[in-house]
Amino acid sequence: MKKSVFVAFLLSSSLFAQSDSFYEYVKVKSSKPIYETIYREIPNKECREVTYKIKINDDYDHRKRDDSLGIDSLVGTAAGVVVGSQIGKGNGRVAAQIVGGLLGAKVAHEIRNKDSYDDYNNKDHESYRYETRTECYNKPKRIKEKVLTGYKNYFTYKGIKYHKISDTPLKRVKITHTIEF
Repeated sequence: MKKSVFVAFLLSSSLFAQSDSFYEYVKVKSSKPIYETIYREIPNKECREVTYKIKINDDYDHRKRDDSLGIDSLVGTAAGVVVGSQIGKGNGRVAAQIVGGLLGAKVAHEIRNKDSYDDYNNKDHESYRYETRTECYNKPKRIKEKVLTGYKNYFTYKGIKYHKISDTPLKRVKITHTIEF
């Protein structure tokens, strides 16, 4: 019972409690700017010269083996038949003439194509040219900046030094006093 009476007393006294506020202004002695260092990126386009090695399509690129029958193939066939006829006897002689003729034609044909085929496959004869191109890419540039973030306003109240931070420099600071009864 004593507890409930005490609680009721506290509640009733707080209902009748009053307060009063008044304001006082104090002169600011000095204001100093507050700077913050920030980093930000700005667009930055960088370009450089790049040299490329490019193979030239020259006469060697379109040369191909010549598989046609020419006079050299006929001469090679005749020479092969003559050599083959000296080797065999009877039916073996005919076979030797046929084989000799085929081999002679093959040798003549390969000799004709050897020079152009060797030139085509020889890497020493390949030609190159160099081409310089400008290549650009975006590389953001990071810059450092000091940014004004506010002001620290210094003042003295009742012999104690204080400061208040604000967006602009202040000439005076408002101090609120509250009295409760």
